[in-house]
Amino acid sequence: MNGIISTILNYIWVFIKLLFFCAILSLPVIGIIYFLRGLFRKFNKKYSFILSLFISIFVFVYVSLLFLYFIPILSKFAEFAFLDAVGFILFHLARLIIVGALFSGIVLITGIFVSLLYDNYNKSKKLKSKKKNEDKINFFNLWKSLTIVLVVIFCFIFIIFPRLPVIILYLIYM
Repeated sequence: MNGIISTILNYIWVFIKLLFFCAILSLPVIGIIYFLRGLFRKFNKKYSFILSLFISIFVFVYVSLLFLYFIPILSKFAEFAFLDAVGFILFHLARLIIVGALFSGIVLITGIFVSLLYDNYNKSKKLKSKKKNEDKINFFNLWKSLTIVLVVIFCFIFIIFPRLPVIILYLIYM
């Protein structure tokens, strides 16, 4: 009986640590959201919500993948001939476009769920206030919705797909 209680308490403690980890991890993501807000609004004037969200995410993910991939191998470029270096760069730029599109699709699904929760939290405020101020982002509601979605995603990844982080690293550095 004592072993069952300690096991249950360990699972509760892991869930609490995961909740705090996701709450802290959501803060830089909120910074990225504030940073990409102008780009998203520019695309949202021309395209639908989902397409403009995908393009904004793709721009950020592709630039991040370029830094993650090419910075560790910059010292190796001295060993390449010019045409080998150009071929290498072009091949990996095209490959990173495909990998970036894949990651952007995954993050897009996350963004849709975050947007759904964020709009649900803000619905009650919009009904109370007569003027709609859509330029301001409610930090606390965004933080709550992002934390909840990240907890669900991490639980899903750890339980269903525990090898997903290794697969992601393999796709980047293949």
